[in-house]
Amino acid sequence: MKTFKILSLFFAGLFLFASCDKIEPDQDGNYVVFGGATGIWYDSHLELPATQRAIVEKYTGVRCTNCPAADVVINTALNKYGESLLAVAVHSGRFGEPLNGEQDLRTTEGTVWFDYFGITAQPSALVNRAHSGSSWDLFTPTSGFDDRIDAIVNNSAKVAVKVVSHHHAGNSYSADIYIDYKEDLTEPQTITLVVIEDSIFTTQRGQGEEFDHYAQNHVLRQTITNEWGMDVDADGINGTRRFVNLLFELREDCIPENCHLIAFLSNKESREIINAAECEL
Repeated sequence: MKTFKILSLFFAGLFLFASCDKIEPDQDGNYVVFGGATGIWYDSHLELPATQRAIVEKYTGVRCTNCPAADVVINTALNKYGESLLAVAVHSGRFGEPLNGEQDLRTTEGTVWFDYFGITAQPSALVNRAHSGSSWDLFTPTSGFDDRIDAIVNNSAKVAVKVVSHHHAGNSYSADIYIDYKEDLTEPQTITLVVIEDSIFTTQRGQGEEFDHYAQNHVLRQTITNEWGMDVDADGINGTRRFVNLLFELREDCIPENCHLIAFLSNKESREIINAAECEL
């Protein structure tokens, strides 16, 4: 398990507060970050800033000729909004079928989402899985969508979210996900944890041309929870702070240095994303 030297009594106290189990040093005098059972929610004393983030969720594929143009628009938005905007590229549908016998970037979970949200054209996108009236606010991300992002990130977070990754050995990892309620939010919620990967090079069709060495970024590679997440064990009252630790094995065909974790908190009934956080694997 990845370990950290305790630099002061303050940090020692912080780790003790983070887990219900007593934390003991190993034979080298190091303290493990987490000593409890995986998947169990615990009280946390970690106060988080009320940072509100948005996720642009793009449904794409290597056969989608307008998807390179959408990538330019999304990359421009990511540069503008910095850490306030996250991206997930969901390769899916018939446009996601690989070219030239290359790697298939589609996932079972991405296909579930593709079907559930009723994607009929690619590229299509959602921001925080927002609704427009009684239907999903699906749009074509080949032009700017700052209005959708601003409507989310210009507000203080009702619930703050943080995710931290730990490497154990080989392809074994764990993630600590922290939530901090800034307002009362008592409807049922779920937390979903996914792995995304950058710099996957494939053939990609474009308008009137085909790119031989195209960088696919923010690619959904696996979900650590199931596709709709795990229930959050919290009463949702302002001031409540909880955390959970999840163990997982990274896919063998992923390059860890190119991977990130994204954790997002959702309304269990509406599926709308409440807030999210990202970290390097």
